[in-house]
Amino acid sequence: MTQRTVQCAKLGQELAGLDAPPFPGALGQRIFENVSKRAFDLWQEESAKLMKARGWNMGQPDHRKQLLVEMEKFLFTPVSAVAPGGAPRAEGTVFCLKVGRDLPAMAKPPFPGALGERIFENISAQGWDLWEKQATILMNHHGLSMADPEHRHFLMEQMEEFFFGEGAQLPADWVPPGAQGGKGGGGGGGGKGAPAARKK
Repeated sequence: MTQRTVQCAKLGQELAGLDAPPFPGALGQRIFENVSKRAFDLWQEESAKLMKARGWNMGQPDHRKQLLVEMEKFLFTPVSAVAPGGAPRAEGTVFCLKVGRDLPAMAKPPFPGALGERIFENISAQGWDLWEKQATILMNHHGLSMADPEHRHFLMEQMEEFFFGEGAQLPADWVPPGAQGGKGGGGGGGGKGAPAARKK
């Protein structure tokens, strides 16, 4: 069975859609037709924060109504337009689809072509560093050679899946390697990554 996709109004790209409308009614149907699973997951996290911060109770009709207003605003405001809290996005930052929040952008596309441009527009420098570690693991595990066109093609497919595939976003409680002390690091150690993934 082919995975249903939608052009996600929140994340600005084609992604896996919801399996069914999240609730009955016009807004539920609009979300089903225009919002990806990944964006709806982001809303679930945001709604939990909102309810806690504002003391909302789903047993209160007016609280439910306010939450629906916030839901519609959140899901149909593109991430490229604003940073969290509604402020204009800071220059030099990007909403990283891999990590799920605003982070410093890369200085330039990591390599030429459409995929390189897409990564530049949607992935932070920190997200790219995660891929470099993943590329090292893949190359070592599969014995890949960048001189082999098939190997290069495989690595590019893995890269696209890593950043934009189903479930690509990191968990909300993810902590960057080394953030809690030490050099932590996603495996691969100091090995060499894929040449295509080493350009800065």
